[in-house]
Amino acid sequence: MSIRLTGAAVWDGEADAPSPGDIDLADGLIQPPGSIHPAREIDLTGCTVLPGLIDAHAHLCFNAAADWRAVYDADSASRMLLRMAANGRAMVEAGVTTVRDLGAPTALAIEIRDAFASGLAAGPSLLVAGAPITTTGGHCYFMGGEADGELELRKAVRERIKAGCDWIKVMATGGNMTRGTNTLAAQYTVAELRAVVEETHRLRRKVTAHCHGTAGIRVAVEAGVDMVEHCSFTGADGIDFDAGLLAELARKRIAISPTVSIGYRRWQDDGLRARRGAVLKEMLASGAPVLMSTDCGIPGVPHATLGEGIAVLAELTGISPVEGLRLATSAAADVLGLADRGRIKPGLRADLVAVEGNPLDDLGALGRVRLVIKGGEVAYRCRTSSGSLPGAR
Repeated sequence: MSIRLTGAAVWDGEADAPSPGDIDLADGLIQPPGSIHPAREIDLTGCTVLPGLIDAHAHLCFNAAADWRAVYDADSASRMLLRMAANGRAMVEAGVTTVRDLGAPTALAIEIRDAFASGLAAGPSLLVAGAPITTTGGHCYFMGGEADGELELRKAVRERIKAGCDWIKVMATGGNMTRGTNTLAAQYTVAELRAVVEETHRLRRKVTAHCHGTAGIRVAVEAGVDMVEHCSFTGADGIDFDAGLLAELARKRIAISPTVSIGYRRWQDDGLRARRGAVLKEMLASGAPVLMSTDCGIPGVPHATLGEGIAVLAELTGISPVEGLRLATSAAADVLGLADRGRIKPGLRADLVAVEGNPLDDLGALGRVRLVIKGGEVAYRCRTSSGSLPGAR
Protein backbone atom coordinates (compact mmCIF):
# COMPACT_ATOMS: atom_id res chain seq x y z
CA MET A 1 0.00 0.00 0.00
CA SER A 2 1.18 3.53 -0.75
CA ILE A 3 1.04 5.90 2.23
CA ARG A 4 1.70 9.60 2.70
CA LEU A 5 2.53 10.89 6.18
CA THR A 6 1.62 14.55 6.59
CA GLY A 7 1.73 17.30 9.18
CA ALA A 8 4.72 16.06 11.18
CA ALA A 9 8.21 17.33 11.77
CA VAL A 10 10.73 14.89 10.28
CA TRP A 11 14.11 13.96 11.73
CA ASP A 12 16.13 12.01 9.18
CA GLY A 13 18.48 10.20 11.56
CA GLU A 14 21.41 12.54 11.01
CA ALA A 15 20.44 16.24 11.08
CA ASP A 16 20.76 18.42 14.16
CA ALA A 17 17.05 19.26 14.12
CA PRO A 18 13.81 18.05 12.52
CA SER A 19 12.25 19.87 9.59
CA PRO A 20 8.72 19.96 8.18
CA GLY A 21 7.76 17.78 5.25
CA ASP A 22 5.63 14.91 4.00
CA ILE A 23 6.93 11.36 3.71
CA ASP A 24 5.83 9.09 0.87
CA LEU A 25 5.98 5.32 1.23
CA ALA A 26 5.38 2.57 -1.32
CA ASP A 27 6.62 -0.97 -1.96
CA GLY A 28 8.09 -1.08 1.53
CA LEU A 29 10.45 1.80 0.80
CA ILE A 30 10.65 5.53 1.37
CA GLN A 31 9.88 7.30 -1.91
CA PRO A 32 10.91 10.74 -3.22
CA PRO A 33 8.48 13.39 -1.95
CA GLY A 34 5.46 13.83 -4.22
CA SER A 35 6.32 10.81 -6.36
CA ILE A 36 3.27 8.68 -5.50
CA HIS A 37 -0.51 8.87 -5.55
CA PRO A 38 -1.13 7.66 -2.01
CA ALA A 39 -3.89 5.19 -1.32
CA ARG A 40 -3.88 6.50 2.22
CA GLU A 41 -2.85 9.65 4.06
CA ILE A 42 -2.07 9.78 7.76
CA ASP A 43 -2.12 13.14 9.52
CA LEU A 44 0.56 13.32 12.22
CA THR A 45 0.22 16.94 13.26
CA GLY A 46 1.99 17.50 16.57
CA CYS A 47 4.29 14.55 16.07
CA THR A 48 7.90 14.01 15.04
CA VAL A 49 8.70 11.19 12.63
CA LEU A 50 12.10 9.55 12.98
CA PRO A 51 13.71 6.34 11.71
CA GLY A 52 12.62 3.17 13.44
CA LEU A 53 14.80 2.60 16.49
CA ILE A 54 17.44 -0.13 16.71
CA ASP A 55 18.30 -2.03 19.90
CA ALA A 56 21.53 -3.92 19.35
CA HIS A 57 21.36 -6.23 22.39
CA ALA A 58 18.17 -7.92 23.55
CA HIS A 59 16.96 -11.22 24.99
CA LEU A 60 13.42 -11.96 23.90
CA CYS A 61 13.37 -15.25 25.81
CA PHE A 62 13.75 -13.58 29.24
CA ASN A 63 10.89 -11.99 31.20
CA ALA A 64 12.81 -9.01 32.67
CA ALA A 65 11.86 -10.04 36.22
CA ALA A 66 13.69 -11.28 39.31
CA ASP A 67 12.33 -14.80 38.77
CA TRP A 68 13.75 -14.97 35.24
CA ARG A 69 15.65 -18.22 35.74
CA ALA A 70 12.73 -20.12 37.26
CA VAL A 71 10.50 -18.95 34.42
CA TYR A 72 13.14 -19.80 31.80
CA ASP A 73 13.65 -23.30 33.19
CA ALA A 74 9.90 -23.96 33.45
CA ASP A 75 9.11 -22.85 29.90
CA SER A 76 8.38 -25.44 27.27
CA ALA A 77 9.70 -24.59 23.81
CA SER A 78 6.19 -23.57 22.75
CA ARG A 79 5.67 -21.32 25.75
CA MET A 80 9.08 -19.71 25.31
CA LEU A 81 8.29 -18.99 21.67
CA LEU A 82 5.04 -17.30 22.74
CA ARG A 83 6.98 -15.26 25.29
CA MET A 84 9.45 -14.18 22.62
CA ALA A 85 6.60 -13.16 20.33
CA ALA A 86 4.97 -11.08 23.08
CA ASN A 87 8.25 -9.36 23.93
CA GLY A 88 8.92 -8.64 20.27
CA ARG A 89 5.48 -7.10 19.90
CA ALA A 90 6.14 -4.87 22.92
CA MET A 91 9.36 -3.67 21.31
CA VAL A 92 7.83 -2.80 17.95
CA GLU A 93 4.97 -0.98 19.68
CA ALA A 94 7.65 1.12 21.41
CA GLY A 95 9.07 2.13 18.04
CA VAL A 96 11.92 -0.40 17.97
CA THR A 97 11.78 -1.84 14.46
CA THR A 98 15.14 -3.67 14.40
CA VAL A 99 16.54 -5.82 17.22
CA ARG A 100 19.63 -7.96 17.59
CA ASP A 101 18.79 -10.87 19.88
CA LEU A 102 22.03 -12.03 21.47
CA GLY A 103 20.97 -15.03 23.47
CA ALA A 104 18.19 -17.60 23.10
CA PRO A 105 17.96 -21.27 22.17
CA THR A 106 19.09 -21.32 18.55
CA ALA A 107 16.09 -23.01 16.96
CA LEU A 108 13.63 -20.69 18.72
CA ALA A 109 15.61 -17.58 17.79
CA ILE A 110 15.54 -18.57 14.12
CA GLU A 111 11.84 -19.45 14.28
CA ILE A 112 10.71 -16.17 15.84
CA ARG A 113 12.93 -14.14 13.51
CA ASP A 114 11.32 -15.78 10.50
CA ALA A 115 7.81 -15.44 11.97
CA PHE A 116 8.32 -11.68 12.38
CA ALA A 117 9.77 -11.40 8.87
CA SER A 118 6.84 -13.22 7.26
CA GLY A 119 4.19 -11.33 9.20
CA LEU A 120 3.02 -14.45 10.99
CA ALA A 121 3.64 -12.55 14.24
CA ALA A 122 3.95 -8.83 14.91
CA GLY A 123 7.46 -7.82 15.90
CA PRO A 124 10.67 -6.13 14.83
CA SER A 125 13.14 -7.27 12.22
CA LEU A 126 15.50 -9.58 14.08
CA LEU A 127 19.16 -10.38 13.79
CA VAL A 128 19.88 -13.45 15.90
CA ALA A 129 22.92 -15.15 17.38
CA GLY A 130 21.14 -18.17 18.83
CA ALA A 131 22.71 -19.81 21.87
CA PRO A 132 25.90 -17.93 22.83
CA ILE A 133 29.08 -19.98 22.66
CA THR A 134 30.38 -20.52 26.19
CA THR A 135 32.60 -22.81 28.23
CA THR A 136 31.23 -25.84 30.04
CA GLY A 137 29.28 -24.32 32.92
CA GLY A 138 30.09 -20.86 31.57
CA HIS A 139 27.86 -17.83 31.30
CA CYS A 140 24.43 -18.77 29.89
CA TYR A 141 25.44 -22.42 29.47
CA PHE A 142 21.75 -23.32 29.99
CA MET A 143 20.93 -22.05 26.49
CA GLY A 144 22.85 -24.98 25.02
CA GLY A 145 26.03 -23.35 23.72
CA GLU A 146 28.83 -25.09 25.67
CA ALA A 147 32.05 -25.60 23.69
CA ASP A 148 35.63 -26.16 24.89
CA GLY A 149 38.83 -26.09 22.87
CA GLU A 150 39.50 -24.80 19.37
CA LEU A 151 37.92 -27.70 17.47
CA GLU A 152 34.66 -27.54 19.44
CA LEU A 153 34.59 -23.78 19.04
CA ARG A 154 34.97 -23.98 15.27
CA LYS A 155 32.24 -26.59 15.14
CA ALA A 156 29.96 -24.40 17.29
CA VAL A 157 30.37 -21.53 14.83
CA ARG A 158 29.61 -23.80 11.89
CA GLU A 159 26.50 -25.19 13.59
CA ARG A 160 25.06 -21.73 14.18
CA ILE A 161 25.70 -20.52 10.68
CA LYS A 162 24.28 -23.77 9.29
CA ALA A 163 21.14 -23.08 11.34
CA GLY A 164 20.89 -19.58 9.86
CA CYS A 165 22.21 -17.29 12.61
CA ASP A 166 23.08 -13.75 11.59
CA TRP A 167 25.78 -13.12 14.21
CA ILE A 168 28.05 -15.25 16.37
CA LYS A 169 28.19 -14.39 20.06
CA VAL A 170 30.85 -15.75 22.37
CA MET A 171 31.08 -15.35 26.14
CA ALA A 172 34.60 -14.01 26.71
CA THR A 173 34.02 -13.60 30.47
CA GLY A 174 31.59 -14.90 33.03
CA GLY A 175 28.34 -13.09 33.69
CA ASN A 176 26.29 -11.82 36.61
CA MET A 177 23.30 -14.00 35.73
CA THR A 178 25.13 -17.33 35.87
CA ARG A 179 26.22 -18.62 39.25
CA GLY A 180 29.71 -20.04 39.47
CA THR A 181 31.16 -17.96 36.65
CA ASN A 182 33.82 -15.30 37.04
CA THR A 183 32.92 -11.92 35.54
CA LEU A 184 36.48 -10.66 36.02
CA ALA A 185 38.37 -13.46 34.25
CA ALA A 186 38.55 -14.50 30.61
CA GLN A 187 36.65 -17.71 29.81
CA TYR A 188 38.73 -18.50 26.72
CA THR A 189 42.34 -18.02 25.66
CA VAL A 190 43.37 -15.72 22.83
CA ALA A 191 43.97 -18.76 20.61
CA GLU A 192 40.50 -20.13 21.32
CA LEU A 193 38.77 -16.83 20.63
CA ARG A 194 40.87 -16.37 17.52
CA ALA A 195 39.53 -19.72 16.27
CA VAL A 196 35.98 -18.38 16.72
CA VAL A 197 36.87 -15.20 14.84
CA GLU A 198 38.62 -17.05 12.01
CA GLU A 199 35.77 -19.49 11.51
CA THR A 200 33.12 -16.75 11.71
CA HIS A 201 34.92 -14.54 9.19
CA ARG A 202 35.56 -17.48 6.86
CA LEU A 203 31.82 -18.00 6.73
CA ARG A 204 31.19 -14.27 6.18
CA ARG A 205 29.63 -13.42 9.50
CA LYS A 206 30.76 -11.25 12.41
CA VAL A 207 31.45 -12.13 16.02
CA THR A 208 30.62 -10.19 19.15
CA ALA A 209 32.05 -10.98 22.57
CA HIS A 210 30.36 -10.60 25.96
CA CYS A 211 32.99 -8.91 28.15
CA HIS A 212 32.75 -7.56 31.68
CA GLY A 213 36.21 -7.91 33.21
CA THR A 214 39.05 -5.90 31.74
CA ALA A 215 41.08 -9.11 31.38
CA GLY A 216 38.39 -10.57 29.13
CA ILE A 217 38.17 -7.41 27.03
CA ARG A 218 41.93 -7.60 26.51
CA VAL A 219 41.75 -11.20 25.27
CA ALA A 220 38.82 -10.41 22.94
CA VAL A 221 40.58 -7.41 21.44
CA GLU A 222 43.78 -9.38 20.86
CA ALA A 223 41.76 -12.13 19.19
CA GLY A 224 40.21 -9.60 16.80
CA VAL A 225 36.49 -9.79 17.54
CA ASP A 226 34.24 -7.39 15.62
CA MET A 227 32.35 -6.05 18.63
CA VAL A 228 32.38 -6.10 22.43
CA GLU A 229 29.17 -6.30 24.45
CA HIS A 230 28.97 -4.42 27.78
CA CYS A 231 32.69 -3.50 27.76
CA SER A 232 32.34 -2.89 31.49
CA PHE A 233 36.04 -2.61 32.40
CA THR A 234 35.35 -4.29 35.74
CA GLY A 235 38.03 -5.33 38.18
CA ALA A 236 38.27 -6.62 41.71
CA ASP A 237 37.69 -3.14 43.15
CA GLY A 238 34.96 -2.04 40.73
CA ILE A 239 35.87 -0.14 37.58
CA ASP A 240 39.30 -1.09 36.19
CA PHE A 241 39.46 1.28 33.22
CA ASP A 242 42.36 0.83 30.80
CA ALA A 243 42.72 3.84 28.49
CA GLY A 244 45.31 2.06 26.35
CA LEU A 245 42.99 -0.89 25.80
CA LEU A 246 40.16 1.44 24.77
CA ALA A 247 42.55 3.13 22.33
CA GLU A 248 43.32 -0.31 20.89
CA LEU A 249 39.60 -0.97 20.36
CA ALA A 250 39.38 2.31 18.48
CA ARG A 251 42.51 1.59 16.44
CA LYS A 252 41.17 -1.82 15.40
CA ARG A 253 37.70 -0.36 14.77
CA ILE A 254 36.15 -2.87 17.18
CA ALA A 255 32.63 -1.68 17.92
CA ILE A 256 31.26 -1.21 21.43
CA SER A 257 27.73 -2.20 22.45
CA PRO A 258 27.58 -0.74 25.99
CA THR A 259 24.13 -2.01 27.08
CA VAL A 260 22.92 1.08 28.92
CA SER A 261 19.44 0.75 30.36
CA ILE A 262 16.84 1.98 32.79
CA GLY A 263 18.33 -0.55 35.20
CA TYR A 264 21.17 1.90 35.92
CA ARG A 265 18.72 4.10 37.81
CA ARG A 266 18.23 1.37 40.40
CA TRP A 267 21.90 1.04 41.25
CA GLN A 268 22.35 1.81 44.94
CA ASP A 269 25.98 2.90 44.51
CA ASP A 270 25.92 6.42 43.05
CA GLY A 271 29.71 6.43 42.93
CA LEU A 272 29.77 3.33 40.74
CA ARG A 273 27.18 4.86 38.44
CA ALA A 274 29.29 8.01 38.14
CA ARG A 275 32.43 5.98 37.36
CA ARG A 276 30.52 3.96 34.77
CA GLY A 277 29.32 7.22 33.24
CA ALA A 278 32.89 8.49 33.03
CA VAL A 279 33.96 5.32 31.19
CA LEU A 280 31.01 5.61 28.80
CA LYS A 281 32.04 9.20 28.09
CA GLU A 282 35.56 8.00 27.27
CA MET A 283 34.10 5.36 24.92
CA LEU A 284 32.06 7.92 23.01
CA ALA A 285 35.10 10.17 22.63
CA SER A 286 37.51 7.37 21.71
CA GLY A 287 36.68 7.07 18.02
CA ALA A 288 35.59 3.45 18.42
CA PRO A 289 32.22 2.72 16.76
CA VAL A 290 29.49 2.82 19.41
CA LEU A 291 25.81 1.94 19.09
CA MET A 292 22.81 1.87 21.43
CA SER A 293 21.87 -1.32 23.25
CA THR A 294 20.03 -2.18 26.45
CA ASP A 295 20.33 -5.92 27.23
CA CYS A 296 16.55 -5.83 27.65
CA GLY A 297 15.00 -8.96 29.11
CA ILE A 298 17.41 -9.14 32.03
CA PRO A 299 15.92 -8.37 35.46
CA GLY A 300 14.68 -4.79 35.73
CA VAL A 301 15.02 -4.00 32.02
CA PRO A 302 11.68 -4.46 30.22
CA HIS A 303 11.72 -4.88 26.47
CA ALA A 304 9.98 -1.59 25.64
CA THR A 305 12.48 0.72 27.38
CA LEU A 306 15.05 1.64 24.71
CA GLY A 307 13.95 5.28 24.87
CA GLU A 308 14.61 5.40 28.60
CA GLY A 309 17.98 3.78 28.02
CA ILE A 310 18.93 6.59 25.65
CA ALA A 311 17.90 9.09 28.33
CA VAL A 312 20.07 7.29 30.91
CA LEU A 313 23.05 7.41 28.55
CA ALA A 314 22.51 11.14 28.07
CA GLU A 315 22.30 11.67 31.84
CA LEU A 316 25.51 9.74 32.48
CA THR A 317 27.62 11.25 29.71
CA GLY A 318 26.13 14.67 28.95
CA ILE A 319 25.49 13.91 25.30
CA SER A 320 22.60 15.71 23.63
CA PRO A 321 19.32 13.99 22.72
CA VAL A 322 20.21 14.06 19.03
CA GLU A 323 23.54 12.35 19.73
CA GLY A 324 21.74 9.64 21.68
CA LEU A 325 19.16 9.19 18.94
CA ARG A 326 21.86 8.78 16.30
CA LEU A 327 23.30 5.89 18.32
CA ALA A 328 19.90 4.14 18.06
CA THR A 329 19.31 4.90 14.38
CA SER A 330 21.92 5.87 11.78
CA ALA A 331 25.00 4.90 13.82
CA ALA A 332 23.48 1.57 14.83
CA ALA A 333 22.61 0.80 11.22
CA ASP A 334 26.16 1.61 10.14
CA VAL A 335 27.80 -0.52 12.83
CA LEU A 336 25.50 -3.48 12.17
CA GLY A 337 25.97 -3.25 8.39
CA LEU A 338 22.31 -2.43 7.75
CA ALA A 339 22.66 0.08 4.93
CA ASP A 340 18.95 -0.14 4.11
CA ARG A 341 17.68 1.50 7.33
CA GLY A 342 18.45 3.91 10.16
CA ARG A 343 17.73 7.04 8.11
CA ILE A 344 14.77 8.64 6.37
CA LYS A 345 15.92 8.82 2.77
CA PRO A 346 14.33 7.79 -0.54
CA GLY A 347 15.20 4.21 -1.41
CA LEU A 348 15.69 3.04 2.17
CA ARG A 349 13.44 0.65 4.04
CA ALA A 350 10.29 2.31 5.37
CA ASP A 351 10.85 1.71 9.09
CA LEU A 352 9.50 4.77 10.91
CA VAL A 353 8.16 5.83 14.28
CA ALA A 354 6.03 8.89 15.03
CA VAL A 355 6.10 10.26 18.57
CA GLU A 356 4.05 13.05 20.11
CA GLY A 357 6.33 16.04 20.65
CA ASN A 358 9.97 16.53 19.72
CA PRO A 359 12.44 13.94 21.10
CA LEU A 360 15.36 16.15 20.12
CA ASP A 361 14.17 18.56 22.81
CA ASP A 362 12.76 15.99 25.22
CA LEU A 363 13.73 12.32 25.06
CA GLY A 364 10.59 11.61 27.07
CA ALA A 365 8.72 11.98 23.78
CA LEU A 366 10.00 8.51 22.87
CA GLY A 367 7.52 7.20 25.43
CA ARG A 368 4.62 8.74 23.49
CA VAL A 369 4.61 6.54 20.39
CA ARG A 370 1.64 7.26 18.14
CA LEU A 371 2.46 5.32 14.96
CA VAL A 372 4.98 2.66 13.93
CA ILE A 373 5.60 1.64 10.34
CA LYS A 374 7.71 -1.41 9.59
CA GLY A 375 8.62 -2.27 6.03
CA GLY A 376 6.06 0.20 4.70
CA GLU A 377 3.13 -1.25 6.64
CA VAL A 378 1.43 0.14 9.73
CA ALA A 379 2.61 -2.04 12.61
CA TYR A 380 1.07 -0.04 15.46
CA ARG A 381 -1.24 2.93 16.03
CA CYS A 382 -2.12 4.57 19.32
CA ARG A 383 -4.62 7.13 20.46
CA THR A 384 -3.19 10.60 20.91
CA SER A 385 -3.49 12.63 24.11
CA SER A 386 -6.57 14.32 22.62
CA GLY A 387 -8.25 10.95 22.10
CA SER A 388 -8.12 11.05 18.30
CA LEU A 389 -6.52 8.27 16.31
CA PRO A 390 -4.04 8.99 13.51
CA GLY A 391 -5.54 7.45 10.40
CA ALA A 392 -6.72 7.73 6.84
CA ARG A 393 -8.33 10.81 5.40
